[in-house]
Amino acid sequence: MTTNKMILESLSNELFIELFELFDAVDLFRAFYGLNTRFNSLLIHLRGYRVDFRSIFKEDFNHFCRTYLPFIINRTIYLRLSDNEDAPYQYAHFQSAGFIFDQFDNLRYLTLENVSSDPKINQFFFSNLYHLHNLTHLKFINCRLHTISSGDFQDVIDQIWNLPKLTHCYFDFCSRGTSHFCIPTSVSTSLQCLTILENWWHSNKFVDLLKKTPHLRTFVVSLQTFKIDEIPSLYEFPLSSKNLSVKRLILYKVDTQRLMINLLQLLPNVSHLKVEIFFMKLDGNEWEQIIV
Repeated sequence: MTTNKMILESLSNELFIELFELFDAVDLFRAFYGLNTRFNSLLIHLRGYRVDFRSIFKEDFNHFCRTYLPFIINRTIYLRLSDNEDAPYQYAHFQSAGFIFDQFDNLRYLTLENVSSDPKINQFFFSNLYHLHNLTHLKFINCRLHTISSGDFQDVIDQIWNLPKLTHCYFDFCSRGTSHFCIPTSVSTSLQCLTILENWWHSNKFVDLLKKTPHLRTFVVSLQTFKIDEIPSLYEFPLSSKNLSVKRLILYKVDTQRLMINLLQLLPNVSHLKVEIFFMKLDGNEWEQIIV
């Protein structure tokens, strides 16, 4: 009796390419590069690479950046850098290796995690975001922007709002002192999903933000404010300031009823709503008056 065993190398090149493009490039090159010339050729000629540097040892990081990344940089579609306890000083190492965003011609997804801003990091990571013409998704996760100036941060926001293909943007950061989100000076022609966490707001700032993001469909925001926003007479929004495109609204850390009501007035077409209240009590009748 004979049994048929599947031999890995009997698979077609087309199938290998489809499989390889699902995996992280760091793991892919570690597992397959150097096994034989066929795998080497396939790995170097994939159409797109996902590069995720989370929880990578410094030696492996340096080896990948030195040996493989230069050959695949213009076909890297996903890049995630993470400066945490598992991979400390990763941003500095990436910078010292000579890589800049200009080189990632086809980057579509960029995630920067645990960025701690300093003048060199600010100049390197935040000064040339405008080169990422093919970027569709941008995330800042748990970033500590304590040294970035308000002018530099305004420039970052303006660069992001000018990216021609960006549809999804996620901001989770804290800055020195009380943090207010900088309102862009340009109108985004592409942004559809926006998340802004750990920032403080005034109602009139939402008017300006929504005007600069006319195609927004999903808005996720932590709704913290000063007590001045409890004065309802300060904000009477004209009909022209309302955004009719937003359908999905998620509110976190809501600590004032007035700010929430003001935002809902600006977004009359919301059909999906999630609210997480913070130090605030509302009964069923009050909720009905707010959302009906």
